[in-house]
Amino acid sequence: MSKTKAIANEIVENSNTQRVILRILLGSLLSLSIVYIYMIGSITFNVVARKSLDRTAQILNSNISDLELTYLSNMNNINRTLATNNGFVDTKSNIFAKRSITSVAMR
Repeated sequence: MSKTKAIANEIVENSNTQRVILRILLGSLLSLSIVYIYMIGSITFNVVARKSLDRTAQILNSNISDLELTYLSNMNNINRTLATNNGFVDTKSNIFAKRSITSVAMR
């Protein structure tokens, strides 16, 4: 007789072994069921959170678009008269600073 048949016959004849195997199988089924329910719940809550974040991102993008439109509108209103009303004056002669590269600084 092979070892597997001997083990199978021992399990069939010994009721304690059957009870232990049944408890192990039921415990495994229960623990896997709990893990399955947790995973499904986690997925569901993540989907709801994702939809909420998408909606928030959509609202923020809409606000950004409104601000960009306001900015462009205000940029078109800036002209010389607005600048003079705010105290800016025209420069009469432009003076520029020019650097002559005659020496090299070493550190």
